[in-house]
Formats: sequence, C-alpha cells, structure tokens
Amino acid sequence: MKKAWAKSLIFLIYGTMASFSNAFHHLLPNIKISSSKLHASDRSRDILFEGSGLPSKPGWKNSRIGRLTEWAGSKAPNRPIICEYDPSGFWIWRKWQGTVLKMTKGSIVCLMGVTLLLDVLVRRHGALSGSTWSLLEVPLKTSIVQSLTGMRKMWQYQLTLATFILTFFLSQAYGYWQTVYNTCRMIQGRINDVSLLLTFGAKRVARTEQTGKEGYSEESEILLSRCNRLLRMSHIFFWAAQPTASNGLSDCEEFVEDAAKVLEDGVGLGPLLLSSPGLRAMVNSGQLSEGEAKELTTAALPPSQYAFMLLTWVGIHIMDGMEKGLFRGGAGFEENILRNLTFLRASMFDIDDFRAGRMPLAYVHLVQVMVDSLVFLAPFALYPELGSMTIPLVGLMTLFFRGLLALSKSFLDPFGVEGFGEQDIRVDVLVSELNFGAAKRWIQSGKTLPEGLSKTRLASSPYRPYT
Repeated sequence: MKKAWAKSLIFLIYGTMASFSNAFHHLLPNIKISSSKLHASDRSRDILFEGSGLPSKPGWKNSRIGRLTEWAGSKAPNRPIICEYDPSGFWIWRKWQGTVLKMTKGSIVCLMGVTLLLDVLVRRHGALSGSTWSLLEVPLKTSIVQSLTGMRKMWQYQLTLATFILTFFLSQAYGYWQTVYNTCRMIQGRINDVSLLLTFGAKRVARTEQTGKEGYSEESEILLSRCNRLLRMSHIFFWAAQPTASNGLSDCEEFVEDAAKVLEDGVGLGPLLLSSPGLRAMVNSGQLSEGEAKELTTAALPPSQYAFMLLTWVGIHIMDGMEKGLFRGGAGFEENILRNLTFLRASMFDIDDFRAGRMPLAYVHLVQVMVDSLVFLAPFALYPELGSMTIPLVGLMTLFFRGLLALSKSFLDPFGVEGFGEQDIRVDVLVSELNFGAAKRWIQSGKTLPEGLSKTRLASSPYRPYT
C-alpha cells in the first residue's frame, strides 16, 4: 500500500512540475519579413498633418504602410501614455486587461488543479485505511498527512523570506520603470526647451504698420522651422531605433502584415522607418529634404545613429544662425541652447544605459526560484491543516506571489519587448505630443506679438510695470 502511494505521489510531483513549466512559458512571436518595394505615399504635407491621428487603430485597409509617415507627423495622441485607471473600486474589480489576473491565470489554474488532485489522492488513501472526513473538516492524521506536516515548518520560513524579498524586488522594479518614464519625459522637455529658446531668439521685424504686430523675419522663420523639424525627426528616429512593442504600429497586426512585404529582416517600426524606402516616404511627406535623406544614407554611420546626426545638424544650424544674426542673444542664450542640446543627448543615451543595467541576472534568478518553489510547495504545506480549503487558498497565494513577480517583470520591461505588455510606455503618444510642441506650440505662439517693443508702444500700453 505504501509503495503504491509513493508511486502516486512521485507521479503527482512529476506531472505538476511539467504542467507548471508549461503554464509559465511565454512564447514571443517571430515575424518573418519578405522583400518587396515600398510605394511612397503621395499625400501632400497638408493632408498629412490633418490626418486622423489614430496610429494605433488596427482598421487600416488602404495605404497602411503610408501610415508610417502619418505616425511620424501625428500631433494628436489617441490613447493615454500608459494604461490608466479609475479610482472606483467597482471599476477596478471589473477590469481584466492589464491586470495581474490576466498575467497569472495559467499559474492559478495549474496550482489549484494540483491541490485538487492532492485532495483526491489523500482522501482515497484515507478511505482505504478506514479514515474519512467531510469537505470542510481538517484531514485526519493519516500517515500521508503526518508526512506532510513537517514540510509546513520549512515552508513558513520560506514564506517570510519570500514576502520580504519579493516586495523589495517590486519596489526596485517600479523605481526602474519610473526612472525610464521620467527620462522619456525629459527627452521631450529638453526638445521643448530648445524650441522655446529658439522662438525667443529668432530675429523679428514689424510685419504691418496698421496693427503694430511683430513677427519673425523671413530668414529667421525658415531657419526656425528647419531646426524644429530636425528636432522632431531626431526624436522620431531615436524611438524608431529603440526596440519597442507599443509604438502604435508594431503592436498593430495589420501594419505588421504589410511591413512583412517591405523588408526581409527586422521586425517592427525601426527597420522600416530607417530604411531607404522609409526615408523616401519621409521625403515625399515633406518631413525630410532630398539632401538630408541623401546625407543620412551615405553617411558612415548605421541607421541607429540617424537621430544623433540630425541633432548635430540642429546645433550647427543654430550656431550659423547666430553668426548671421538670425538668432538674437548673447553668451547666455548660446550657453542655454548648448546645455539643453547636451542634456538631450545625455537623456537619449540614458534609455539604452538603463536597459543594459536594469537588474543583475542572479537577483532575478533568486526571486524566480524562491517564488516558484513557494507556490509549488504551498498545496503540500497547507493541506494538513486546511484540507479541501487549501484549493482556493492556493489560488489566492498564487495570484499574490506570482502576480507580484509578473508585475515586477513588466516594470522591468517598460516598452513590452519581452512579452510583458501590460505596463508599456506608449511611444506613439510620446511622438505625437512632441510633434505638437516642436512643430506648432512654440512657433505659433511667437509668430506675432500684440504690442511692439518700442518705448512709444510701451508708454501707450494700459499696463504698467509692477513697483
């Protein structure tokens, strides 16, 4: 009898380990892309900037690849930067997408199934020896139940240690996610700072004698628009070169299907936008000039460095503009411009640096082993004192511990490239927000000045300086 029971227990543990491994195995799709030609979009620049602004919607039927340029030119984000929430408890309880319930459903079902099987086997073994108990009763102290009692003490020590380490691991992972998010916003902020400073310094002339409004000089407006356009494109090319899975295009199934007809290698947005066909599409949409696209493709740098080439061109244009008097301001203006450009460069480099050193393997491995062994041993450690009630309790424990671990991993994957798409930072929103700021907000704000800067106009103004 004991021999048969031992075989059953071995079979149970072996089957549990196999099903447990399969339940947690995440398989990322590999998309094979075949070669073809990209027909550049014939839309004019005006139509492009008046587009639908819905780069993340999947219902594209015509010219889906043409939406690549629309993605780059969009100024209206169509979704939040992250998965938002309503503070109402009832609303939160009804959510499934983006929650730990979705991330751990396989683990919960697997462990509850193991506990149910254990309950059936223990009851059958007790019935053979004449011991029976009701559904909610504590199991009788049969030989098998007594053999599981010792495991509980060891499991309790592990529970305390795992709780402390896992909660600390979660706080570290969230700190990493918050740092990456803040850096993304810092990149936006430095570009907006440069655009604002250029608007301040652009040379101005009186446009009309009737209104007294002042505006940019023709040459300074051209240079200002060029610098802002190159800043936008540097930001776009930077994110195109980064591995991201939530950019409004790569996470769209139909876009990926069309992209498969364009390039042979590479998956997602970057290989398409930074390729020669992608650059030609940007030229046709008015976001790059022919000369700029040619210089990018003939430069002795890989496409991943296009963003920094454009950033360098911006600095050179600004310095030339200051020498020609198209930008006003002295050493302080120049120092602020250069400081923000170098801070922008540093923030861009930080994204790769954070990803490279996000968490040591040994730390993640320890937490993974600790949590997996804890939830696996939970049915055997809790059953002697809880009996059949172990089944729902194990489901809750799996939800909490496996949920905390999955949530930590999703924080360590802020752009969803490793399959944790619940806490993604949505790159398409970053791009569209910056496009509006660099291409419209500051230039349009400084295009006219209601009152001139002469002493006569200042004296006739109804407003007086504060004293």
